[in-house]
Amino acid sequence: MRARLLIVDDDASIRAALAERFEAQGYAVQQAGSGRDGLAAIRRGTDVVLLDLQLPQGDGLEVLGTVEREGLEATVVVITAHGSVEKAVAAMKAGAYDFLEKPFAPERIEETVRRAVERATLRRANRVLRAASSADPVARSAGMRAVLDKAAKAAASDATVLITGESGTGKEVVARCLHCWSTRAEGPFLAVNCAALSEALLESELFGHEKGAFTGANARREGRLEAAHGGTLFLDEIGDTTPAFQVKLLRVLQERRFERVGGTQSIEVDLRVVAATNRDLQQAVADGSFREDLFFRLNVIPLLLPPLRERPEDVLALAEHFLVELAAKVKQPGLMLADETRATLLRHAWPGNVRELRNAIERGCVLCEDGEIQPEDLALEFSSTVANADDPGEGFHARVEAFRRSVLREALVRSGGNQTAAARALGLQRSYLARLAKKYGV
Repeated sequence: MRARLLIVDDDASIRAALAERFEAQGYAVQQAGSGRDGLAAIRRGTDVVLLDLQLPQGDGLEVLGTVEREGLEATVVVITAHGSVEKAVAAMKAGAYDFLEKPFAPERIEETVRRAVERATLRRANRVLRAASSADPVARSAGMRAVLDKAAKAAASDATVLITGESGTGKEVVARCLHCWSTRAEGPFLAVNCAALSEALLESELFGHEKGAFTGANARREGRLEAAHGGTLFLDEIGDTTPAFQVKLLRVLQERRFERVGGTQSIEVDLRVVAATNRDLQQAVADGSFREDLFFRLNVIPLLLPPLRERPEDVLALAEHFLVELAAKVKQPGLMLADETRATLLRHAWPGNVRELRNAIERGCVLCEDGEIQPEDLALEFSSTVANADDPGEGFHARVEAFRRSVLREALVRSGGNQTAAARALGLQRSYLARLAKKYGV
């Protein structure tokens, strides 16, 4: 992937000269003429910034302060006028990597940019390693392990992946795993929620736009497709897009090229697309709300995430994982789950899946007293508990079967999946427990 260089200077001739020099050396160069435009470009993603300190609409020190305050990933080299040593010192204190005085020798600026790119590459590699070390989701259940094994194989290729599953099952987490495990891990990972934007806004967000393309388009804007070059683009809730938008996306997947809104220049992109939805896309194809050709383009490698109620082995492991994270967040690192709370977690149906579980643990961390989270601290909706005997929406036999299923699950989880130990704990014959487990799909 080419190193990305941003030149922020209000002198168009300096920008043009620097851009020509560094483009000839293989850099992907962007330009900005003001502090505001420069900051917008940094937020969209770049490796190294050549930043003039004298700028309209926010000077260089203000831009540098925002970069540091927001934790933006960019290595900044400031450009100062001759004799502005005080400002250069202030910039270094504010987080700049190096500074150059105008006029600068070509060899000096080339060497400085080269070293800055090396630093940016090292920082990105360290970030990737940290992300990869924490990316693996908690997966004790056979179903979830099978999904992750398939995802690991898919990560080795550039094939398009379609992740399906109920809301809250962790589709974006798996998409991030695909990215971290792939050869594109050093590139950007950009996520777009297709359901959160109108068709026009979604098109502008993905494709970008040219100046004057529509009312309010006061400057050219790079879209997520360009920004994700060399990395992964995650399209969440793809099933909620319109047929008109689907046609445009299909062309990108087929040709790996597009035009900005209001533009005519064809732009090539090298990226991996991962899409996700909680809808049944095959049914959407059948009823005409989703294009069949786009479905086949997306569904090269399908990953179906099982709901949490079908993976009880993961419930307590996830709860403990979230407890460590969230207890530290509220500055109570010694928090524990009471035994009754563990039983409650296993009985609950988790209609909101992993997201609901995390929210419940967070509530417990905030509301509990004496260092132990009790069932009432979770504030779970009682009507969605599997073993709710007072639920008028289910008949007697359904409630009995639900209770038996929850008892079997809890015993098997506590025994680590050992049927002999689970049968002994329940006072049953192992063969009978095995028949019950098969009957209830546990």
